[in-house]
Amino acid sequence: MLYDKLQYLWVFFIAPFVIVMAFFTPPFQVPDEFSHFAKTDQVSRGVFMPGINKDSVVGNETSLGVKKLIEIKGYNDIASNNKIKVDAITSNNVRPSEILWDNKTEFVNNNNTAPYFAAGYFVQAIGLLISKNIGMNVISSFYFSRYLVAFVCILFSFFAIKIYDYGKLLMFVILSFPMTLFEYASVSQDGILIASTALGIAIVTKYDNYEKSGMKYFFLQLSGLLLLSVAAFGKPPYVFIYMYFLFYILLYRRSGNGVAVFVSGLIILGMVILWCVVVSPYTKIPLHGGVDPVAQIEYIKNNLHVLIDVVLRNSIYNIDGLSKGMFGILGWLDIQLSAISYFFMKLIVYVMVVTGVVASAIKKKYYSLLSIFMALISLFVISLSLYITWTAVGEGHVDGVQGRYMIPIFLLITYALSEEWIKKYDYRSKAVIVMVVFIMYAVGLSSLFSILQRYYI
Repeated sequence: MLYDKLQYLWVFFIAPFVIVMAFFTPPFQVPDEFSHFAKTDQVSRGVFMPGINKDSVVGNETSLGVKKLIEIKGYNDIASNNKIKVDAITSNNVRPSEILWDNKTEFVNNNNTAPYFAAGYFVQAIGLLISKNIGMNVISSFYFSRYLVAFVCILFSFFAIKIYDYGKLLMFVILSFPMTLFEYASVSQDGILIASTALGIAIVTKYDNYEKSGMKYFFLQLSGLLLLSVAAFGKPPYVFIYMYFLFYILLYRRSGNGVAVFVSGLIILGMVILWCVVVSPYTKIPLHGGVDPVAQIEYIKNNLHVLIDVVLRNSIYNIDGLSKGMFGILGWLDIQLSAISYFFMKLIVYVMVVTGVVASAIKKKYYSLLSIFMALISLFVISLSLYITWTAVGEGHVDGVQGRYMIPIFLLITYALSEEWIKKYDYRSKAVIVMVVFIMYAVGLSSLFSILQRYYI
């Protein structure tokens, strides 16, 4: 069946967009890529913990070459003005290719990425280490890391679609969103988190047929949890995705090594919690003027209705706007796709979610449906964390919520879906799959044109 070959269709029709985007998207034009590259450099030098300078700014010592590169005025001008094209990079006679690696370091303010766990940057850091050792300059090392991230994300996505047994077609669609591909084509940790979540879910829910007392089963299940923990370490609200599948193993895989996997997973969960405790002092320092996390927490304590009136309302009533961002508002949120692209992606996702949930309800797959509830909790906690860290004290809205944060959450929702209605008849399956692949391929082409138009035309 064509349904069982979706991974090949994704690699052939969708994955090439990642490579092209990595090449044509100018450096630091993915949100916070300045800070992500600084964090990558820090991890590559074995600096995993955040630091604070004498001015109480969170960041850490970073290679001087990286600091010079991210401070090139043209990169910042492009990011802050959607009328400026790539020729601004060299407009002040500054050539990125002339910036070389050396052993000097300076403190860099990357307060929004410094507290992140290192696992989401291991791939990028390996790219920097390899490229430096073969004599590349800083900008070439940046692109080398981008391509290495792209390769790993493509590899993880291929195997995730290949082995997944539940909402396989919806996973194909989610991993084809222009926003997903855009993150795959960057040094941001978000691409790694998305790909790790997809593969982790696929592995944990797949291997029922292995002898549960065998070590192969143990290591497969544990590898799935480790992949899910990458997302939990990277963005703590995703810990609910991890916990859902941890207890899935306890409930449905108790025999043999299932309990051992669960206990190992609890240890990993404890490490996630410990990391959050360790870095909590750094997250209390305001990220920018006008916010005060400590005062905001006190405000919430004294006004508990805010959790419903503001945070919950933002999670529910802003779902349509967040969905658009999840589908793809690229660049520094200044590259809109065509209206027809958003329409078809929304149509595909809504139809597949509704039909899949109904089919699961008919089959009484209640634990699968519970994943939707856990997804909503994750979304609520993301909104709450951003209300605390990114929003001015007492505001009646939540700042900083972006659609890309929803992608791992939607991957969790795929487990709630039954796609038997697609698989039951081969001819119907082929028709649906061909239509979906064609639409996502067309959307990919459209998004690529939007990137070229934004930066080059």
